[in-house]
Amino acid sequence: MHKRLKELRKALNIQQGEFAKSIGILQQQLSKYERGENKPSCDFLIKLIEKTNVNINWLLIGKGNMFVENAEKEIPDAVEIIYYENPTLIETIKNPVITSIWLDRELIHNVWLKNEANLRTLQMPGDTMDGGETPIRNKDMLIVDISDTNIQASGIFVYTTKNGSLIFVNGIKQSPDGTYRFYFRNSSYKEIHYTLDDLEKLGFKVIGRVVKNITSGFC
Repeated sequence: MHKRLKELRKALNIQQGEFAKSIGILQQQLSKYERGENKPSCDFLIKLIEKTNVNINWLLIGKGNMFVENAEKEIPDAVEIIYYENPTLIETIKNPVITSIWLDRELIHNVWLKNEANLRTLQMPGDTMDGGETPIRNKDMLIVDISDTNIQASGIFVYTTKNGSLIFVNGIKQSPDGTYRFYFRNSSYKEIHYTLDDLEKLGFKVIGRVVKNITSGFC
């Protein structure tokens, strides 16, 4: 996308500094977007559409003409879900083969009832959930909602402990006694109960709730 962003600016015959100012960002920020060092935010893309009448499908996936030919702005058919970034993670999770995926916009909004800005993709780190009717196997590609971190509501969560270098995916459910039950789909792992004090000592931090396993179709 960054190459098309630069192509758009050149097609408009606008210098980088002037273009950045018209969209309300710093030139350094636009420069990073054009070099592919940073990914543009949703707010930036909305302003870009308003200012330039660019065809967002062309900008995101190279589909169609550069500009919308009528007065109506096109809504993208697909949106990009980027990989979860954390510089302290171990290498196998930090540097995946797949760094982003494209998903149908209507699926995200109308079926999952999610906002793509809150979604990240992530590889399953390990085999703790690889049994049962809906397994999540090692290196399966997961869609995670980073805005959903409430473990009082049962679900499958992604979390870190200690210094954040290790990442885990487990089922978590609050028990009647107030403890939290960490359960697995692999018989090699026994479920564990933690109090809030236990979790605090572990440096427990929720990244988000698993929405979908793209690899196997688990939802």
